[in-house]
Order: sequence, then structure tokens, then C-alpha cells
Amino acid sequence: MTDLAYARISLDTIVSGSITKQRARLLKASDGDPVFYVDESVSGSKVPFADRPEGGRLLADLRKGDRVLVTKIDRAARNVRDLLGLVERIEAAGASIVFVDQNIDTAGPMGRFILVLLAAIAQLEADIIAERRRESLASFRVEGRHAVGSAPYGLESVPREDGRGLVLRPHPVEAPALRDAVSRLMAGATLTSLAKDLGVLDTRLHRVLRNDRLAGILEQTVTGPRIDPGMAVFTLGEWDALQRHMARPVKAWARDTGIGEALECATCGDRLYRQAAANPAHATYRCRGKRHSAGSPAAAVIAANAEARVEALFLESFGALPVTETVTEQDDAGRLERIIRARMAVDAARAGQDAAVTDEEEENADAAYRAARRALRAAEETEPSSFSYVRDTGETYADLYARAGADRVAALALAGRWVVRPGRVPLEEKVTLVRDPANSSV
Repeated sequence: MTDLAYARISLDTIVSGSITKQRARLLKASDGDPVFYVDESVSGSKVPFADRPEGGRLLADLRKGDRVLVTKIDRAARNVRDLLGLVERIEAAGASIVFVDQNIDTAGPMGRFILVLLAAIAQLEADIIAERRRESLASFRVEGRHAVGSAPYGLESVPREDGRGLVLRPHPVEAPALRDAVSRLMAGATLTSLAKDLGVLDTRLHRVLRNDRLAGILEQTVTGPRIDPGMAVFTLGEWDALQRHMARPVKAWARDTGIGEALECATCGDRLYRQAAANPAHATYRCRGKRHSAGSPAAAVIAANAEARVEALFLESFGALPVTETVTEQDDAGRLERIIRARMAVDAARAGQDAAVTDEEEENADAAYRAARRALRAAEETEPSSFSYVRDTGETYADLYARAGADRVAALALAGRWVVRPGRVPLEEKVTLVRDPANSSV
């Protein structure tokens, strides 16, 4: 018979006891020289015994008649399932386990009973502590306080003015960077490219942009959100626009690749799509021919040739012209915020309906929902005051064209219809600009 002594310590807890003290108690309980297995910096709640480096090695070395010595139950496992699985595996090997400090030996039936009882009590205590912790964190959030963990990206944890703990405030570096990233996202940039610029994973950035604390929201109520303005990185209107942008449906294929959206098939009038090739020089713009009759030719042109032809013609004719825009401004800025608050109140009231248990709670929740819906309709029916004017953007159409993407396609569309003919014809005849004086804005 061999005594296999197991010790474990975690970095995240002080009360786990030092390895030196565990060794001393295990040596005292052993009949001879035990073989030690020590897991350092290993969580007992997150890593099962068999998955720990030394725990797994101990189970592999276990033989019939051996005893496994552990100081306390929580050194071996922190939940009932892991503990019972460990005991069953040890007993299946013909060995036993002894918890020295608690004087429990599974070699007898009473020892096993006491072991299960203590483990169940320990897990119940851990569950109660975890529940209290969740309730405390929720209470801290409603009060606008920051309890534990690192602050969300874009925010930092600072001392509260009254000295009662910490609060979240915009980070001096991350908050402006996040605002810039959101502006670029709304303009068409991808989350992947923005995450790379910010130095975070794109999956993390997606979670960050869903965190309503960036809008200063403390909690949702049936009367609307409670907001801490000092926490907000974004206004409520900016936050609502961001959430709607992120919730929009994503197309399975990219419509904005190249200038295909600005090119028109001479046969059917549909737009062209860029078709990639192993050699980039052989990429083409093609009509998909969905509205063509049998045998009707579809437009196709080498992408590089079409882009060179369109660029030369566009810049020669329109590149130096100034770009103007029509600007519509609303004087009633409060109307948008009232609508957003009313929408959030409707969502909170709907959540209250789902959470209602008794008849009285359901009646109150239904009444709150109807009131929130009436408030939303009233806010939406409020007429905004607005005015429009045309202003010079300070750019030329050459500047607009140089930005590529949606701006380039929009500039080409303003110039007229870029028609592509099918068949083998000279490039000057294949790609032509048809201007409509009545509709052209350039």
C-alpha cells in the first residue's frame, strides 16, 4: 500500500492554505513516506481533479490498496459532482481517499455518507454566496457604482465623489477612440477592421458596442431608462442609432465590391457584379442575366479595363466640380430623445409582463404596457420642426471618387448611367456614359 498525498493552492484565494502547511499535515497523517502530487495556481472550482496536471498524474499512478491523502474536501473538489466522480474513480481502482483535517475515510460506509453530506452543504453555501454576489452586483449597477472586475472598454473606474466606492467614467483615450470607431462603423467600415485598429478581438468589440453602460444607462424601467450622464460615452440618440445599425440584416454577398453597382447592362438594365478570378487581372464585371431571354447576350467587361475607362471619363468631365449637399436640420432635438425613451419604456414594460406571476402583477404589468404604448404613439406623432439648405462640402468630385466604396458609386450615379454593352467591341463603345439632363445632379 502506498500513500499518495495531494495538495493544491489557487492564486485567487488567500484562505486555501500554503503548500508547506498542507505537506506537513499530510506527512503527519501518512504511515510512511507518501508520494506527493502538488497542483499550484490551479482553481478547484474551474478545473476538475482529473484535468489538473498533478491530479491527472495521481489517478494514473493509482493502484489497488493505495490511499489518497488530502487535507480538506475543497483541496480535491469544490462541487458535489466532481467530488463524487473522484471518489468513485478511486474506489473503482481498489483504493480509498482520506480527508485528514475532517477525519473522513471512504474505506467505510459512514465515511462516504459524511463526505457526501459535507460536500452538499459546501456546495449549497457556495451557491448562496454566488447568488448574494449577483444581487450585490445588480444593486451596485443600479446605484451607478462599479464593484469588481475591469471596467468595460471605453470606460474607467474612478473614486466616487462621496467616497462610497467607485464609479465608471469615460476613459480619456479609449472613449474618443471608440467614438471614432463607431463613426467609421456607421459609415460602412467593418467590425473586423475597427477591432484591428483598436487592438481588440472583433468578437469582443461586438460585445463592447452592445454594453448599454456606454450610453450611461443604469437600469431599464417602465417609465424609461435611468441614466448617469457622467458615465455616457454616447448620447441616447447615438446609442439607439448604433444598436439599429448593428441589428440590420447582413447580406450574404457584398453588393459594394468595386463599381459594379454603378454599371448597367445594356440588354436588361440590371447592375453588374464583380466576378473574381485566380489571376486578379482576369476579374470581370458581369450581368447575372436573370431577366434575359434565352440566347440574349449579357454584358461583361474586364474589371481593370472598365475601372480605367470610367475613372478617366468621370474625372475629365466632373473631377473639378465642387460637391454640394442638402442639409436638413431639426430644431426639436428633444423629440428624438422622447421617442427613444418611450421605446425603451415599452421594452421594459413588456419585460414586466413576462416576469409577472400573480393576477395582480399581470394586471399592473398590462396597464403599464398600455401606458407605455400610448406614450410612444404620442412621442412619434409629435411634428418636428426642420429646415433644409444646400451647402458646399469643400470637396470636389475627384475627392469623392478617390475615397472608393459607396462614395465612389454614389458619385458615378450622380453623373448618369454607365452602360456596358455585350459582345466584342472597342472599350470606348463597350462602356459609355448616358447623361439624363433632367435627373443629373453633376
